[in-house]
Amino acid sequence: MSTTRSPGLSQQTRVRNVLRGLGLVMTPVGLILIALGLYRFVTVDPNSWGTGSPDGLLMFGGGGFIAVAGFGLLNAGFMGTAARYGAGETMPVVKDSAAYLSDGEGVLGVGRTIDDGPVATGGPFCRSCGVRNDPDARFCDGCGNSLA
Repeated sequence: MSTTRSPGLSQQTRVRNVLRGLGLVMTPVGLILIALGLYRFVTVDPNSWGTGSPDGLLMFGGGGFIAVAGFGLLNAGFMGTAARYGAGETMPVVKDSAAYLSDGEGVLGVGRTIDDGPVATGGPFCRSCGVRNDPDARFCDGCGNSLA
């Protein structure tokens, strides 16, 4: 059993869903306030300039802050999905680039396309934890269980 802590939050799914929900509510509310504020500002009677309250501009500015906060919450809520998509799109290109730039030798094992015959591999994998061990190992380097 692993004793290392997960790098994420203890209730990652709940936090992600709350961020997404708040973002989906705040963004349209902010956009509506922007539109209403702009409408109120533009439709002010030109003869009453300086006599009324600046409620249209305040509504426009407040709506802008709310919309930006909503976009930020949506960004945080979908960050993992976007990162996985980005990795899936870029890693094949990185692999091809490493093969091209290194003439098939690869960079740290990425992009290796040259076949040098049988490659010396490590020893057996542990049935308990999955760690690959040295060829002559009798016990797992990861968990200590017997490899026989």
